[in-house]
Amino acid sequence: MRTSRTRFLVAGAAALALGLSACSGSADATGDTPSSSAGGDPVVAAADPSLLPYNFLGEDGSTWEGINVDLAAALSEQLGRPVEMTSAGFDTIIPGLASGRYDMALTGMFDTKERQQTVDFVDYLLAENTFLTRSDFRDVASMDDLCGEVVGIPGGALEAGLLADASTACTDAGEPAITVNEFADLDATVLALKSGRIDITPNDSAANAYILSQSPDDLKTSGGYLNEGYFAAAFPKDSDLTAQVEEAFAAIMADGTYAAILEDWGIPSRAMDEPIVNGSPF
Repeated sequence: MRTSRTRFLVAGAAALALGLSACSGSADATGDTPSSSAGGDPVVAAADPSLLPYNFLGEDGSTWEGINVDLAAALSEQLGRPVEMTSAGFDTIIPGLASGRYDMALTGMFDTKERQQTVDFVDYLLAENTFLTRSDFRDVASMDDLCGEVVGIPGGALEAGLLADASTACTDAGEPAITVNEFADLDATVLALKSGRIDITPNDSAANAYILSQSPDDLKTSGGYLNEGYFAAAFPKDSDLTAQVEEAFAAIMADGTYAAILEDWGIPSRAMDEPIVNGSPF
């Protein structure tokens, strides 16, 4: 699917094993140093290494790959500083930003008004979400179509609140509630889906497309939800880095680097014309 890869070493974090294999490409997964020649103090960027295809560890178990990793390399050239990815569970990332453990987060995270109370965002990717199910399961149209179903999500996912609201709507209408099971990460969620412990997982369209490429006969997608929002880089409140990264995104959007990365990963429809700070509509 892709013609090139940009690689980052894990920055001071233990490698996590992935149950889903890395996609093939023109270069092998090695422990090379970051491709950016930028100097200066590194920007420590937290990322969940299970969020294929945004940020994940390659077949060697230590080399970062993914959409956000390629974007990080491009941003580092604009910032004049290396951006070092470090492993973090998704539900630990915002607390880690608030405590100063990380300089930023570059992972599959929605900008939301609730999260803006704790962190600031630079929005850089249009949202698109679908429902992932086993291939023999019925099609799912929307969150309103989940009454009585067993749904799985990674811990800390935005979908937890959406599912809670949808479940309340079900019971208010006299329908059975939605059963929601949370797992350690997306990898564990997909394994639960394949094994039949859950029937549905609502998820980002790029991640779902990648997962389907690994299991084309076992899984399928249908429907959609919450497609009016943005994926965003996150920062501690009032960090100087927020404006710097906004400018860096604007530069790579203007010079074509950003569009080339999204094209390389098969998601050109997700491109934005310019970054937005704290632009969530919900």
